[in-house]
Amino acid sequence: MGERKRKQILKPGTFNGDFQGGKLTAIMGPSGAGKTSLLNILAGRVTPAKGSKIYLDGRPLQQNSDIQSLSAYVQQDDCMLATQTVRETVEMAALLRLPSGMSRSEKLSRANETLELFGLTKCADTYIGDPSSKVIGVSGGERKRVSIAMISVAQPQILFLDEPTSGLDSFIAFSVIKVLKKLCGRGVTVLTTIHQPSSDIFQLFDDLLLVQSGSVVYHGPADASVSYFGSIGFQCPPLSNPADYFFMHVLTELEAAPSYDQDSRERELRSAWESRGGGEGQRTLLVGKGGEEEGTYEIPQETTRSTMIEQFKLLLRRSWGEATRNPMRVRAQMVQSVAFAFIISTIWWQLGSSQNSIQDRNGVLFFMSANGMMSSIMGVLSTFGNERSSFIRDYENQLYKVGPYLLAKVACEAPFYFFIPLTGVTIMYFSVGFQNVGSKYLNTAVIMVTLNYAGMSMGLILASLFADIAVALLVAPLIIMPLMMFSGFFLNADSTPVYYSWIPWISPMKYAFSALATNEYGGLELSCGPDEYIVVTIDGASRSVCPFESGDVFLETFNIESYLTIGTCQVCLMGMTGLCIFTSFLALRRLVRKGK
Repeated sequence: MGERKRKQILKPGTFNGDFQGGKLTAIMGPSGAGKTSLLNILAGRVTPAKGSKIYLDGRPLQQNSDIQSLSAYVQQDDCMLATQTVRETVEMAALLRLPSGMSRSEKLSRANETLELFGLTKCADTYIGDPSSKVIGVSGGERKRVSIAMISVAQPQILFLDEPTSGLDSFIAFSVIKVLKKLCGRGVTVLTTIHQPSSDIFQLFDDLLLVQSGSVVYHGPADASVSYFGSIGFQCPPLSNPADYFFMHVLTELEAAPSYDQDSRERELRSAWESRGGGEGQRTLLVGKGGEEEGTYEIPQETTRSTMIEQFKLLLRRSWGEATRNPMRVRAQMVQSVAFAFIISTIWWQLGSSQNSIQDRNGVLFFMSANGMMSSIMGVLSTFGNERSSFIRDYENQLYKVGPYLLAKVACEAPFYFFIPLTGVTIMYFSVGFQNVGSKYLNTAVIMVTLNYAGMSMGLILASLFADIAVALLVAPLIIMPLMMFSGFFLNADSTPVYYSWIPWISPMKYAFSALATNEYGGLELSCGPDEYIVVTIDGASRSVCPFESGDVFLETFNIESYLTIGTCQVCLMGMTGLCIFTSFLALRRLVRKGK
């Protein structure tokens, strides 16, 4: 394989300018021009090329964390939990982001102030909502304002936004930018990328930075941009939207002749800007007052936000609220468990103790373990996949750590993976006619619950390994099927090929099936009907014998490992659960760090 090629988006030596405190700056340009790349560099999310520097009030920043400590970044996509209210979303951000030195009441008071500032008090108790999941919630504009509010609750000195008006109509987009203008009135420096604003929105901007093919072709007051381009031969007609004119007639040519040369236009614009002293090839990015007034920004000392335990408590409460407010998910899992139990019960009703019941018992035990494994894995993939984008967004905004989030997720899911399989097991156990012994029923219930926990933890690994949850859903059967084939139902230990001998030991279904079989067949008395005897010849004499007089004989004959006691299997399942949770923690941490 060849080396991975790196694409140059921003051209070196093309930008030298400043962003003044308390001003709203628009970074505009066509798609692919480098707007978001420039924003990410300024926000410290991407390390600039060697030789480029970012200054803060005339002081060079030594590391990206310096700018990140006093700024906040609002992504283009609004990733929030659908069943949380607006108030809960902002309050959660306040409780997690604000310093531990502030009391809970002070943090909640800050959240209420932020709701009022962003005009969200009327919809504060409305769900965020999600059209894809049919949860009715706030409007698109309110949703965007919530996204900005939860970031602004910590009162950052600099706010970066990537396409905040994307997908919004003109009126709602105007209301969003007006909120940003209000923040500037409080001294916040706001930098936002925007594709093609309306004329009303354009008038709200203090400064404009125009990017074309990775080069800056204008950076200065927004109201002076028309006169600047007019001076170099691009006169915006009266009553026209300057933003539309820049896009359709300056950066590109809407009605271009066949001989039109886009590269020549780009060189012309860049040369004109450089001749005015903009971008003198110093490869320097300035943020702040440009040395005109030092001390505008203060890099805060490292302060402790919420502790790991506080994060766990808050996230557990949020996860539980998310689960209980989505009853359809719980109902669907319960219906699946009960429906499967009903089907198994009607197929294998009251098995009895004949020789024919042995094969039927094996079938029931196998399908119990297979369904427990598959339903728990797929259940986690479906629920975790829906909220993973919200988690990644929160992690990038430094709201909480991976560990507390994952533990809260596991703790929230644990009751569902206890009561739901327990309901199905109870129906099946007595309907099928397993041994009517209390201790054996309890063993079966514990085995199935621990199997579901193991499946849940394996589902977490799959959901954490892949950036695209759809890929995880495709990969899941490739992992489940081998574990199922070597569970002990299709092959006994002596028939397993040596090169596959390791698979049974990592299969939760093997431990579950072995434990279920040992529990059910142990002490079980089997009978033979008139047509179930077999004829054997011993010393020349033929006689009829019953193949299996007891379940213990069956276990010994089919080499169901005697050393794997019920307790050993349960310990193995619990150990696999813990190991898988730890592995999912490592995979999830790798996933979020890889995306940074």
